[in-house]
Amino acid sequence: KKKKRKKQDSLYTGTFELIPPRHRFTTEEEKAAVIRMLGRSNRLTPQEAKKRLAAQKDRTEENVQRLLSLKTNQLNSNMSNKLLQRAVKNRIKKQEKPKESEKTAFTEEDFKKFEQEHIE
Repeated sequence: KKKKRKKQDSLYTGTFELIPPRHRFTTEEEKAAVIRMLGRSNRLTPQEAKKRLAAQKDRTEENVQRLLSLKTNQLNSNMSNKLLQRAVKNRIKKQEKPKESEKTAFTEEDFKKFEQEHIE
C-alpha cells in the first residue's frame, strides 16, 4: 500500500496568496459574485455622496493663492506678445539654423583651369 503524504502546514500556501484579494479575480462574473457575497452595492446613495463631498478638502483658498502668485509675476511686453501669438497659432516656430557656406578643397584658380579645359 502506498502511504499518503500529509500536506505540510505552513503560512505560505503558494503564489496565489501573495496577490491581494481585490486583484485575484479577473472576470467580471467573479467580481460580481464576490460583491454579492459581501453584500455590497456599487451604487452610491445620496447620503453617502453627501458624506464624501463633506469629507473632501476645500481647495478654493489654495487656488486663490496660486492665482495671486501669478498676478505678482509681471512679464515684459515682448514675452507676453510671444505667448499670445503662440496661443493663437498653437505651435512653436522652429528657429532656422544659418546655412554654412559650402567648403571645397579646390581653389578658384582650379575652377578656372577646369572651365578652360572643358571649353576647349
